[in-house]
Amino acid sequence: MRKKNAVPRLALCGLLAASLLSVVTSGTAAAATAPSLTDFRLVPTNADQGVVTAELDAQLPKLGVQNILLQANRDDAPKGSECDSVALDTSELAVEDKYCFNSGDVATEEWVPQGITTVADAQADQFWGEKQAILVSWYNKGSSPAKGVRVSFLDTDTGNYQHVLLVYPYTNASGNPSYEAVTAPQAGDGASVHAGGIVWYGNYLYMADTNRGIRVFDMRYIFDIKSASNGDVDTSGKVGRHDGTYYSYGYRYVMPQVHGWTNPGGLATFPPDYKCNASGPQKFSYISLDRSREPDALISGEYCANQNDTNLNGRVARWPLNSEVGTPDTDGLGFWQASDAHRLPKPRVQGAVSTDGRWYLNSTGNGDSGPGYLQAAVGNGVLTVDGWQYAVAIGVEDLSYWPGREQLWTVTEHKGKRIVYCTARP
Repeated sequence: MRKKNAVPRLALCGLLAASLLSVVTSGTAAAATAPSLTDFRLVPTNADQGVVTAELDAQLPKLGVQNILLQANRDDAPKGSECDSVALDTSELAVEDKYCFNSGDVATEEWVPQGITTVADAQADQFWGEKQAILVSWYNKGSSPAKGVRVSFLDTDTGNYQHVLLVYPYTNASGNPSYEAVTAPQAGDGASVHAGGIVWYGNYLYMADTNRGIRVFDMRYIFDIKSASNGDVDTSGKVGRHDGTYYSYGYRYVMPQVHGWTNPGGLATFPPDYKCNASGPQKFSYISLDRSREPDALISGEYCANQNDTNLNGRVARWPLNSEVGTPDTDGLGFWQASDAHRLPKPRVQGAVSTDGRWYLNSTGNGDSGPGYLQAAVGNGVLTVDGWQYAVAIGVEDLSYWPGREQLWTVTEHKGKRIVYCTARP
């Protein structure tokens, strides 16, 4: 006998179907699951770039980082109390230190700042010789052909900085060493690599290449085109070797790629509109360094638009490094395998650092007028927010942690609102 308030079976099936349809159409998804480490493996590539760089070294003079800082040509940026920016108006955290770009770099639409790293990433003693420096990567978005990526070397003692153009070395049709802009795809009419994150570790500069993996540059090979007998820094429309002369889009210094680490399947594909996949190769949107445990590790992460699915917020991973030589700590097959990976607790993360078992996340979502956000997260496999969120500067990007000072450094990207600054780690 049917109970008085029982629902008929057909009606019950209809209600279940409607409920399931509601779940699907509302965007609600199952609870997040830990990423598979099989998705986080990189294979070595571009070994011949080191050979071509050595050939360039035989033809071009070079200059070390400390001397580049000493003669940095961007000496007209505001200093000290004069260094201010409307980007900081939204920050709920006290700014401990800040550096400005000059008016031309703040206003340019041709270059956009993205990644940040400091000498604290490079050296455990936090000095490079007698200098301390902050590096900022910029991608080129307003030129045809694309000019690729440049890096600002900023002297923390003076606030002066120098741009260095990153380049991809190759042997030209005449058999001579040359180079071109850093683009994706590398050959042809590719767009500039986004350079959303950089890490200076020992002698090497690691740079995120969104669909490919990580590119590696060597700080010992920064070539001085202006001082070369066959160099030309007056012609802004050429790069590489042409008729025996080396060009650099007008930049005095170029630093070639010497190695690369790539997804096993080559360039990965992702959904449009900054969306992400739940599994498969990781998107390399930003990188940072964790020195808080053995071994040191490079951190990589994904920027993902809000897809109303906790499994699509993005992933972060930790990649072990060999501190003695500054290179990846590879497995027995020569692959670079991540030691752990985790789901992010929120979308639109622009930068992430990990230290002492806690993650710090920079996120955006309010365009060039509203604040960014800084939030902590903890967990294993699936990260959860740690109870607080602070509004921070407008347009925050990559993050870098400075141990000893207990500071989180970042850079803001929007035209007219660009600044390098740090806050105390909350």
